[in-house]
Amino acid sequence: MTVLTWENGYALEQPPGGQHERDFVEPWQFAGRRRAGRARYPGSPAVIPSVDWWITSRCNLACDFCYGPEPGRDPTGLRDDILAQLKDSSAAAVTFCGGEPLLVRKVDEYAGILASAGKRTVLNTNGSLLARRVDRGFGLGSFDVVGLSIDGSTPDVHRAMRGPRADLAEALNAAELVVREPGTRLKIGTVVSAVNSGDLPYLARLVGDMQPDVWRLYQYSARGWQNTGQQRHHLPEEDFLRLAEEVTALAAPVPVAFSTESQTAGCLIVDPAGTVLRPGETDYEECGNCLKEPLDDIWARSPARSLITTNKRWLSVLTA
Repeated sequence: MTVLTWENGYALEQPPGGQHERDFVEPWQFAGRRRAGRARYPGSPAVIPSVDWWITSRCNLACDFCYGPEPGRDPTGLRDDILAQLKDSSAAAVTFCGGEPLLVRKVDEYAGILASAGKRTVLNTNGSLLARRVDRGFGLGSFDVVGLSIDGSTPDVHRAMRGPRADLAEALNAAELVVREPGTRLKIGTVVSAVNSGDLPYLARLVGDMQPDVWRLYQYSARGWQNTGQQRHHLPEEDFLRLAEEVTALAAPVPVAFSTESQTAGCLIVDPAGTVLRPGETDYEECGNCLKEPLDDIWARSPARSLITTNKRWLSVLTA
């Protein structure tokens, strides 16, 4: 008999009453685990569990399921000010995403500043630029977690999801670089849609061989300004949940954390202009701007606090 926790987007098969139940950690307790004592707001549910910083709208790929910012001229002069607001907030973790964050020259420097303030730092990347950045002195160790996007077990499936420029070999090579970096955890992220659903069991076996610290599965979401692939990607929730259960067993003992489309709305996003967003049904709703008022004030009035906290509980698998 095994325990499979579904309600919080965290699926991990374990014997009932096992160590995983005693060691479960809420997202706001995630900060400072590797750098003990630096968390500014330990143990308080008022803490923002995680912020997703869309640090750039630019990307080197063209995924037709993209739910990130619409590419444009980023106000790069605001980055230092946004960084200061994130540093001064109660956020336990900050995820650098976009766009492709490795297109930002100082992204590792920004992560180091936040890490010194006691925050966990996560880099979400398609991985295609990581080897070149590392060769040029990129500070991979500034990140507690590196999330790599791998959406197929073969080059063809991966490209079918992420476009003709996507290179599975580059993503797998990036994973090896992360695994070799002391103190940095590896997360594999996969968008699950009708396009790659048939390949998911094969991808589960590949992920099982890779042994990341966690495998995140996201049901395809139709939201986003440049999300043009609704017709070919749509996948019913019941199909997604069935696949999630199946691949959780196939990928074992790798922890599998999954989010349905409604659960992926559990994000607090800061865009390149400092605008704070939360996902709606088909688009993004503006909640304020962190350059005009403290991020914690915006968080305090957000009706999505519980949903965001729930969706970010996957971070608990990275505390061991």
